[in-house]
Amino acid sequence: MYDDETLAAVRAQLSRVAAYDFYADTYAEAGIDPEAVSSWEEFRNLPFTSGEDLEADFAENPPEGSCYPGESMICFTPMGDDLKPVFDTQEDLRHMAAVNATLFEQAGISRGDRVLNTFGYHLFGTGLLIHRGLEQLGAEVIPLGPGDSEQAASVIQEFDVDALIGNPSYALKIGAAGGQVDRFVGAGEPFTSIPGMREQVKDALGCETACDYFGSRQILPVAAETAAEDGLYVASDYALVELIDPDTGEVLEPGNRGELVVTHVKKEGAPLVRYRTGDLADVDVRDGKVVLPNGVIGRTDGRLKVKGVKLYPEAIGLVLAGFDGLTGNYRLTVSRPESTDHLAIVCEGEADTEKLRAALADRLLIKPNAVECVEALEDGPSVVDERY
Repeated sequence: MYDDETLAAVRAQLSRVAAYDFYADTYAEAGIDPEAVSSWEEFRNLPFTSGEDLEADFAENPPEGSCYPGESMICFTPMGDDLKPVFDTQEDLRHMAAVNATLFEQAGISRGDRVLNTFGYHLFGTGLLIHRGLEQLGAEVIPLGPGDSEQAASVIQEFDVDALIGNPSYALKIGAAGGQVDRFVGAGEPFTSIPGMREQVKDALGCETACDYFGSRQILPVAAETAAEDGLYVASDYALVELIDPDTGEVLEPGNRGELVVTHVKKEGAPLVRYRTGDLADVDVRDGKVVLPNGVIGRTDGRLKVKGVKLYPEAIGLVLAGFDGLTGNYRLTVSRPESTDHLAIVCEGEADTEKLRAALADRLLIKPNAVECVEALEDGPSVVDERY
């Protein structure tokens, strides 16, 4: 899936991370010399990193953890029940800006465009990282941040803004308040993984293109769409993506669905190597480029196996969000009345049940035996497994 040039860049990154106690101890414990990795097979022998591992490192080395490089911008990210720091050196900030500039240009933003950035600048710093990438591209940035949708619409109208960047749900509010732009880049929440959401945003903003962008504050960016709106292309000079079976850790080949694992290709502060995101996605390869064709479609938590297929209940919510008459509440019930699993989904609200069943089958990779819509769902758990 990746070439020798990317492997050389990853090898250089492994040499950098080996200087941090967190990785030095992890690899010593596993009996692995990360700097000796000379093939993708050997890379896959490196241990995974999890959020729990990072939390333990912060607890043992408070408050910065052992992956603090010194002289960094310090921002924060949710981790467990708390916020933990993320560190970006000046070199990190320059590299992220260059990568983001390329992604924004591919999404249709041009040098000289006036862009309204509605991501937050404080504490998490996402708005600042997006801002730097836009400036690197040569765009003119208005650092509005999140807040009043009517104010955002007013700024767009008064200053003839070309493009908007922010949460898709906020973009809908800005559009309803009269904000109209030519281009939109959405991130921070599910976007194109919700059927019909792209069309809703484009209609609300009157825009020609609406592109998805994916990353977390710990590794930003991971992937983004081009103006062709045909799936998110991984920013391979910044992030390396693997797909694994969340139960076994087995690396899955392109064309499958599983948990995303990400690795920084180049990062000095708080680097991640084989980090399990818990995000569910499909991965393909097109013309040598790694693509997330459907974006992130849920979380791997709470998965079930039904009729031999791994089923991720959280993905149901994204399907329901594409139907205007549904509230988003549902109950999934798996039973085994005879010798075969039976999957039934009851949704709150109104929708064409055949269209809903088809959409659920497409997303879940398994066709529900029964789909029903009710006016009000009775109180109770959203997932019921009656087989055991």
